Amino acid sequence: MKLKWIILIALFGGLILGPLISNVPGSTYILLDQTAIEFKNNFAIALVLLSLLGLWLLWLLIRYLLKTSNITVGWFGDRNLRKARQQTIDGMIALAEGHWKTAEDLLIKGSKFRDTKLINFLAAARAAQEQDDDKSRDQYLQAAAKAQPDAHIAIGLTQAQLQIQHRQFEQALATLNHLREMSPHHPYVLKLLHQLFTRLSEWEKVLELLPKLRKYRVYNPERIDDIEVIAWAELLGVKAQREGLPAVNDLWLKLPKNVRKRPQSQLAYAEILADHHQYDQLELHIKDSMKQQWQEPLAQLYGMIESQEPSKTLATAETWLKHKPHNTTLLTALGKLSLRAQLWGKAKSYLEKSIEQKPTAEAHYYLGQAYRELGHPIQEQEEYQRGLASLIQPDTINLLPEADSPTEEA
Repeated sequence: MKLKWIILIALFGGLILGPLISNVPGSTYILLDQTAIEFKNNFAIALVLLSLLGLWLLWLLIRYLLKTSNITVGWFGDRNLRKARQQTIDGMIALAEGHWKTAEDLLIKGSKFRDTKLINFLAAARAAQEQDDDKSRDQYLQAAAKAQPDAHIAIGLTQAQLQIQHRQFEQALATLNHLREMSPHHPYVLKLLHQLFTRLSEWEKVLELLPKLRKYRVYNPERIDDIEVIAWAELLGVKAQREGLPAVNDLWLKLPKNVRKRPQSQLAYAEILADHHQYDQLELHIKDSMKQQWQEPLAQLYGMIESQEPSKTLATAETWLKHKPHNTTLLTALGKLSLRAQLWGKAKSYLEKSIEQKPTAEAHYYLGQAYRELGHPIQEQEEYQRGLASLIQPDTINLLPEADSPTEEA
């Protein structure tokens, strides 16, 4: 449309100016050194006008070329962005599918033309670690920090996760401590610290961290209660190994009341007492714990007690039969306690009932001992054999050759 108007204006201008220019009298001279060039005035005017027109057209041409260049550059730029976006998507898919090398290559290629460099580099770091390439992993993490310096928390958390996953616990602890200095109450920093301390069996540090875990709701309340119980129970075991039973007893008294009432804590303390053959203390502890809540593992430990008054110990366990008359573990424990009380018939009865509920090698063994004390050696040996047979897997029993059946003599 503009071109039509330009042509029309040029035609009208030529029609109007043409006669006027042709009637201009005189001449124009241009001196070059010693030479003079003469032009008629009408020709000189026409030449000037044509020159101006040429300059104007040249200016229009330059504008057009610049505009076309911007369009071309923009087209190529959009094409590169689309390509980078697709490379990033394909890289994330490859990462999810476990194609680590492919994912790494695509993510790095996609980072060249995208504004998601941070995500690309963090994902590439994970892909590199899965290939046991710690050097490339650290390089990608550094590149992520350069690409987006204000994302230090995200980068640090990724680094700590990868270090924990790769069992670089000292480096992970340094990373998390640095993050905690920058963001003391960050829930995920606290969560990773808990995971790290747990893997390192640093139970005292887990307990120190517990108020923060609770305050900032890193886990739900039930999970935090479980973490507290586990930490105290594990710490009891550590004390037993390093400092002995007196330190364990002192620590048990220092436990929060709600922790001492939890079955896992009570079982941990009972196992330590049993390992140290502190049977009197173990008996009192189990009796108190059972008053609060029935616990089958404690019933099993109770059957191990070597008491000075086995009849009283047995009588206590028999009170639990009111609520658990068919419990295999309790019946086996009662059989063992009856043997210690030299009540052979009662031991036989309890152990037979236990085997009726669920045959176990332990019950068969102690029933064999009861038969021995009752003077039945054949039944004794049969029970031992049944106990051994219960330990053999069914598929291995079928591999044993069958004995030939005795034939009757004619």
